[in-house]
Amino acid sequence: MKPSVSITGEQEAHKVAAIFETETDANGVARVLSQETSLDHEQVIVVSPQDQHPGEELEPENQGIWQTLVRSHLWLGIGGAVAGFIVFLILSAIGVGFIAQNGVVAAAVLAALGLILGLLVAGGVTLRPDHTPYVAKAQSALKEGKYVLTVHASSSEQLKEATTVLKNRNVRLVRTI
Repeated sequence: MKPSVSITGEQEAHKVAAIFETETDANGVARVLSQETSLDHEQVIVVSPQDQHPGEELEPENQGIWQTLVRSHLWLGIGGAVAGFIVFLILSAIGVGFIAQNGVVAAAVLAALGLILGLLVAGGVTLRPDHTPYVAKAQSALKEGKYVLTVHASSSEQLKEATTVLKNRNVRLVRTI
């Protein structure tokens, strides 16, 4: 899906981190990933415990997160309102008493409920709960003096390629959805 059509605004929304004891091991696997997969060199980053701003290397797309906030709330809010109106049409066709007697009010209430539910789901999308374990485990490893290889894949295919290479190396992984 193209980012301009996607609910998320991140270019590289799929992430995986591998934890290494030494910088040499991490850099070696980073080279292998760049050579044996469709990942660009910029998508594979080794984060060292001495890095001043590891959060920026783990989650580099601040602007993408803001775009995700706007896009998800816009599209899921509209989708929720439409879904609420569709529920109104179904209940009206069935002949539910309150709906049949108070059509305008029922349509407005159900569309508003759908809108609210859509906005709640959008909040969940914006928070990206799948990224929390990725960031927490990577930061924990950095505090322990280990090295973290991060892969910022732009598609699920690239994520599968990277995960396959990393699993073949028997390293500890943590990934996003």
